[in-house]
Amino acid sequence: MSGSQVVIVTILYIARHFMSIISRAADAMRAMVMTMGAIDAIRPLERDPRPPARFGIDSRGGAGNVLSRLWQLYCALASKRRSRLALDELSTHLLDDIGVSEKEARRESAVPFWR
Repeated sequence: MSGSQVVIVTILYIARHFMSIISRAADAMRAMVMTMGAIDAIRPLERDPRPPARFGIDSRGGAGNVLSRLWQLYCALASKRRSRLALDELSTHLLDDIGVSEKEARRESAVPFWR
């Protein structure tokens, strides 16, 4: 096997493992979305609703490319984190309105962004 063939095989090996990591991250994201409870009820009110920024990445397709899937994963994780921070700032009477105890809210807001 020549030197250039070794380089190509190595690159393909790394790419395959990278795609495996991306696939596992997407699976973990789907599992996280399915387990979310009260946090989904908390969404900040938008005063000026605008369409989400796309930055040239078309995420409408089902499969999408790697960058599209990474961008979707990042957006979902950032949204969950913002919601958890908003939950942490709610007062006791607002938590009672949505049916969440203060202990549950504090525990949920302490969850790391990747879960």
